[in-house]
Amino acid sequence: MLKDCQKLILAPLAGYTDYPFRLLARENGADEVVTELVSANAIVRNNKKTLQIMRLYENERPASIQIFGSDPVVMGEAAVIAEQYSPLFIDINMGCPVRKVRSNGAGSALLDRPDIAGKIVKSVVDSVKKTPVSVKIRTGKSSENKSGLVVALLAEEFGATRITVHARTVLDGFNGPVDYDFVADLKKKVKVEVIGNGGITSLEQARTWLETGCDGLMIGRGAVGRPSIFHAIRAGMETFPPEKVETVIRHIDLVEQHLGQKGMGPMRAHLVYYSKGFGNAKSFRREVLAARSFAEWRTVVTEYMEVNAENYAAGALEGDFPSEMDRMEVANG
Repeated sequence: MLKDCQKLILAPLAGYTDYPFRLLARENGADEVVTELVSANAIVRNNKKTLQIMRLYENERPASIQIFGSDPVVMGEAAVIAEQYSPLFIDINMGCPVRKVRSNGAGSALLDRPDIAGKIVKSVVDSVKKTPVSVKIRTGKSSENKSGLVVALLAEEFGATRITVHARTVLDGFNGPVDYDFVADLKKKVKVEVIGNGGITSLEQARTWLETGCDGLMIGRGAVGRPSIFHAIRAGMETFPPEKVETVIRHIDLVEQHLGQKGMGPMRAHLVYYSKGFGNAKSFRREVLAARSFAEWRTVVTEYMEVNAENYAAGALEGDFPSEMDRMEVANG
């Protein structure tokens, strides 16, 4: 189903796609990964936390860095710094619908300002020495305003070599209908790579996406609690099996090793989503939230997943993602 040249990519998700999860995705079949989105303003101010987010390890590559901002000059300066980390792409976020990003004229707000969007792409392309530049967009602000096409064409004109489309409008957020026709039309109009993103939680949805002619799929929410989704899609699995206990324990180990206690908050959120599809999930979530150590989590996960494996319902992974992630905000701006 999936051609060798068609990529499966882990999407950037603020608060979720840290190094441990990116590495886990690579180990489970993702061809590429992307960092959490990082603020260009924070980069040029040499914000310690932001610079740490951009750090890339050899065993997770190929990996890209996604930046966001509204000032073409600052975005160019940030790209120069980001290039020092040797990313696969420097990706420009022009699709984030979160209020904190939009209110500063960045993210999906740039779909309303194609002129500024074009200047940002040109500035980033002109500023880097050799790293290719990609752009991540949405279809537009609303179904009546599909300005994403204009921005995509400008991005190609000014030197971007890949365009990723979250095929929903800004107003639809993360739960609206996916506009496959928009991507199919864009693919006919540009020569650069087009990557499809949005609503991919099953093999059927992946197949529908590939019918657009896109060059690959980017998966974000569908991979949280399900890092093996990349392997499952590549293998053509009609029904996804439950996540392996070993995979979840591996995730816990990576977080403890690389993030320590500061990683317990993000890991707690991941563990909640690992229970999706299993029976007696409320009890598991209570134990996860009550645990105060990585060792406790290992015990809880092992006992719970082994006991409830027979009650696993693959279909529970399909459809809209839990609303908690709709309230996700960028923490490094």
